[in-house]
Amino acid sequence: MKTTMMKGVGASLALALLAGSPVLAQTLPADQWPSYGQNAGSTNFSPLDQITAANVSTLRRAWTFNYGGGTDNEGDRGLNFRWEVTPLIIGGVMYVSTPSNPAIPDLKSTITALEPETGRVIWKYESDRNIHGRGLAYWPGDGQVGPRLFFATEQGYLRALDMGTGQLAAGFGEQGEIDAYVGVASELVGETRRDTWSIPNPASIYRNLVITGARPGEAGPPGPRGDIRAWDARTGALVWTFHTVPQEGEANNDTYSNDEWRDRSGANVWSTMTVDAENGIVFAPVGDLNGRAAGPELYSASLLALDAATGQLKWFFQMTHKDLWDWDQPTPPVLVDFTANGETVPAIALTGKQSLLFVFNRLTGEPLHAVEERPTPRSDDPADLAWATQPFPVRPGPLARTSMTRDEIPNITPEQHAYCTNFWDQNNILDTGLYGRPLLTRGTLSFPSTLGGPNWGGPSWSPQTGLFIVNVQNMGQYRAAGPAGRGFGVGSGPRPPAPAARPAGEPGAPPAIVQSGFNFRVDANTVLPCTPTPWGELVAVDINKGEIVWRSPLGSIPGLGAEGVDLGARNLGGNIQTAGGLVFIGATNDRQFRAYDSRTGEQLWSVELDASAHATPITYMGKDGKQYVVVVGAGGTAVGSRRMSDTLNAFVLP
Repeated sequence: MKTTMMKGVGASLALALLAGSPVLAQTLPADQWPSYGQNAGSTNFSPLDQITAANVSTLRRAWTFNYGGGTDNEGDRGLNFRWEVTPLIIGGVMYVSTPSNPAIPDLKSTITALEPETGRVIWKYESDRNIHGRGLAYWPGDGQVGPRLFFATEQGYLRALDMGTGQLAAGFGEQGEIDAYVGVASELVGETRRDTWSIPNPASIYRNLVITGARPGEAGPPGPRGDIRAWDARTGALVWTFHTVPQEGEANNDTYSNDEWRDRSGANVWSTMTVDAENGIVFAPVGDLNGRAAGPELYSASLLALDAATGQLKWFFQMTHKDLWDWDQPTPPVLVDFTANGETVPAIALTGKQSLLFVFNRLTGEPLHAVEERPTPRSDDPADLAWATQPFPVRPGPLARTSMTRDEIPNITPEQHAYCTNFWDQNNILDTGLYGRPLLTRGTLSFPSTLGGPNWGGPSWSPQTGLFIVNVQNMGQYRAAGPAGRGFGVGSGPRPPAPAARPAGEPGAPPAIVQSGFNFRVDANTVLPCTPTPWGELVAVDINKGEIVWRSPLGSIPGLGAEGVDLGARNLGGNIQTAGGLVFIGATNDRQFRAYDSRTGEQLWSVELDASAHATPITYMGKDGKQYVVVVGAGGTAVGSRRMSDTLNAFVLP
């Protein structure tokens, strides 16, 4: 482990850079993007308005930074090597974590400090372990201990970096790190799951506490628990633990039969938690359980409101009872102000892969738009374990598509339409919609897919307009006829022949294309879902009214040329809003970074990146008086194309 100072610039420059412009130093907050969601409330909103709908079309590239991972067409490098990071702006300096690359053995994972106006490296800390997650957590210090950056590494370690020295903070744990795997694995589990257990997203900060979730892996029990824990930011001492699967003697443990709760993995927060600092509450979106239990599987698929100082449960709401659909709860909760009848209520808004948007009084857990328990589709398999009902908010309704008919199969090309309709007919597909279950007697199509709907990138909320904006995917999940327990997309039933397969073996010809599933493959890089377009959308909701204000296609299909524009695209990543009336988003797998009018949904600008931006952008005012917009464009993920890169991209007005 080492820290490299660039061109003789000491780490203390991180605090001195603000002196470059006396006027700006007095008028700008020193920490313009201090946490993953811009603020602890995860609103992804910036008050900057230099870039507007009138001038955004003139944005140009200001600088790029490459961490050394290289550019190639080899596809996703694996879950632990993806670069999906949101940079931080603290004290006039940009901080970003970078992964290693399994194809480049000498490349170290780093925490790098950059000059935000130029992309110039100020200093760089090199880690002996690969750094995990989508960014860093910033703690400003307590007056006696200086500011720190917190990050997680492979094999379950949590580290603290002293921002004054660029070295691990010696007073935190043992020489700057704690072993967070210890305490969640029983003697039975031992070290067997260490390599798959990690803290995947930036920790949350409340006062002098660092609050962490976990990614314990996907395997069933016995496994390490997905506990939520708080650590002393100064010493690394464990302060409190909340068991997301209630242990013996705890409330709601009786919803499990016998020892179902023991060594139960899953029910973990692998996404981002949100903090209401004023009221001392941390909101945790909990994912699904690994393996099944007889009851509703508390606290999986729930929103938890915990006392941030003690970890005591204040209230909870289970979004999905017994989550058989892999909905998880990947999107960060967002603190919003809810106004009705002239009264403003502090609220929390949460959506997820299932595409339903819930809004609660964040102090009491009371739904602010009514929620109804409704019967959901049943399987004809008597062994199916699905819960009989699920909660549905009355407003605004699903944000993404939840059903389709055969007549809605898109006609993009004659070959694609023929293949998709033949597949529908030969598999006797029944659209089962939201919460649909597999059938023994015929193929089924349910919506959304296991990727959403919305996903981990996160929404944005503007306190100026009250608009909650989130990107969604309108993809279905096909299941062949068979037992309900076979899971997602297992098997595919009979296949019609591919209508336009290229001949194999001819000189210079690519291999023959093999069609399978409810998608049509045009070529090696172009796959067209058989579900209706647009396949990706940006959706704006008026939180107060519970109404969808606009929808806009998000993404294109480059392999179709002009015919692929505005068809929508698979997307993973988040968006931000600004006081200039703009939405900035990458996310799509077509390598485009876009700007939209936040009030109308009109696309105003786009630029092609070296690889797709599966991350959330940021914006800030530089010391030169210019507003910058920055996004990581690295490709990969479950929806990415094969194009990979190591580029951080910055844009500015001329």
